[in-house]
Amino acid sequence: MNISSSLKHNINNLIKDEFDLVRNNLISIDFNDDYINKLVNEVTITSQKGKLLRPILTLLIGNFSPNKNSLIKEKIINMAVAIELLHTASLVHDDIVDNATHRRGEKSFNSNHGDDMAVMMGDILFAKSATFVCDTNNIHVVNKFANTIVDLSTGQLLEMQSRNNYSQTQKEYLYRIRKKTSSLFETAAWSGGILSEFDKSHCDMLKIYAENLGYAFQIFDDIKDFSETENYSLTGKNPGIDIANGIFTLPVIISLNDKQNNPFLNSTDQINMKNAKDYLDSNGYMKQSIDIGNEYIFSAKNSLKLFPNSDLKYLLCEIADSIN
Repeated sequence: MNISSSLKHNINNLIKDEFDLVRNNLISIDFNDDYINKLVNEVTITSQKGKLLRPILTLLIGNFSPNKNSLIKEKIINMAVAIELLHTASLVHDDIVDNATHRRGEKSFNSNHGDDMAVMMGDILFAKSATFVCDTNNIHVVNKFANTIVDLSTGQLLEMQSRNNYSQTQKEYLYRIRKKTSSLFETAAWSGGILSEFDKSHCDMLKIYAENLGYAFQIFDDIKDFSETENYSLTGKNPGIDIANGIFTLPVIISLNDKQNNPFLNSTDQINMKNAKDYLDSNGYMKQSIDIGNEYIFSAKNSLKLFPNSDLKYLLCEIADSIN
């Protein structure tokens, strides 16, 4: 995802103060124990190196509240913190499952402290995120957030189940990323609308927009596992980690119909990522994946066609266009 400098500038002009509060809350969470605080800070401070797209959606929507006031602002900030904490917790657990050594350009928590500590770190962040949601005093948002935790965990379990499954389908992949990724995007935008007192029809449109945005985000993130194999320092992630763990993403799944020359089928050797990318490119599988991702971007923007013309609608469409 590449957000243009002009889009960053426009978003920053609108939500800078709220964004700074969210960042400060993330790195100053107090567990009444210096040792725990130090460990948690080690994880949450890396959030500042992330895109923070999910809490940005919540804050941006909150900025255009029809009934903007200090109470709504407080609820929106708490929700944005909860969203990012939940995302961070899921990444800590993902890194354990994936045996990842780096996250956001730094050594991953599990790499520094071991899997046992990382499991507990993810758990404590999950639990803490819930306390911020409860501070919104909105039972509908609390319920949605709880179900999102279930979705994230379900998505991760389904991804683990799919490892080295050469018969999996595109439909199964999309269902998996709907749980693992789209669900949190959806909750970030929908809760922003609910807490900001948008009417139901607008909240429903925001929900559909963010669901499609999440699909596109994950598809293009998976594509980058091949297209940015030499840009480790830019992505801050382990290049080729999905394939190394037997996780087939969209370009590979589309290619599985090719039983003759496919380097991913029953390979006993470590996949060369450059060769894999060349194979996916030359056979059109990468382009097919990009086209599918772009369809979700189009659907995200199209879902807002009945949304009132406003700076919010314009910015949400710009964010969608930045995904690819």
